[in-house]
Amino acid sequence: MTVVVVSWILVLLAAFGMNYSRDVLGESRSVRLEVQRHQLRAWARSGVELARVALVNTPSIDCAALGHTGPDNMFAFPLSCGQGNFAVGEATTIYGENHWLPGIGDEAGKLPVALADSIALSILPGMTPHGIAVLLEARKTAGSRPLPPFELLADLDESSRESARRYVSRYGNAVNVNTASKEVLLAVGLPRRVVFKFLEWRSGSDRILGNADDQYFQGLGSDDAGIRASFLNSEEAAVLAFLSGEGRLKVDSRFFHLVSRGWGAGYRGICEIRVILERTDYGAPSVLEWSENWLN
Repeated sequence: MTVVVVSWILVLLAAFGMNYSRDVLGESRSVRLEVQRHQLRAWARSGVELARVALVNTPSIDCAALGHTGPDNMFAFPLSCGQGNFAVGEATTIYGENHWLPGIGDEAGKLPVALADSIALSILPGMTPHGIAVLLEARKTAGSRPLPPFELLADLDESSRESARRYVSRYGNAVNVNTASKEVLLAVGLPRRVVFKFLEWRSGSDRILGNADDQYFQGLGSDDAGIRASFLNSEEAAVLAFLSGEGRLKVDSRFFHLVSRGWGAGYRGICEIRVILERTDYGAPSVLEWSENWLN
């Protein structure tokens, strides 16, 4: 009888030991994964901090150069940080395809919601009449507060949502002629001939936008080299003067967006941080929005 009791005790102890070992292994695995997540987050944050330093150290008029994808751009390739890597750029969907655009994105390169009306929005590719109505109603509801992220506008159809992500900013009240696309420049009210003249000037001698050869307007008056080279007629010059006088057109920006991703060999997943920054007169840019997402 004693042997049987002892045997059962040993069986119970063995079972308890197995369960305990399993729990310890499970907790160890959880701790290891949590440590990895903290490291991945730290690498992604490195990209955000690098972007903030770059904005502080770059003259306002030259901030457009931070979006270049050429070899001179510090954000063009993944950067190392200890055992990990990070990349700063913009993850965007263009006509259904995913693209990674290195650099810091200029919010003033988009059409501000503050300037959006039905005519301006209708110029943007992919924007539908229903989407225009939803955006204008959302702006009216938001009042002086920033519009909620487009993803939270449940009534916004997918085509209009993608168009808004590419072409519309929820911040600011002016368009930057140095970073805006053809569609945005048309939407803000510039004549088509002026838009093409401006894009030609910006593209530099190789006529390709988005590299180290690009040129920038330093101002919007007749004394600026880019304005003189565009050879505007009197009617075109009058439209430009009106838009700049109303504050709808500028040559710099206060608001920027970026995506920073952190990853490492042997680590599970990628930490993605999306940020909206506001450049201030003194010190590092303010963080207006911060969201984290885990990929893979």
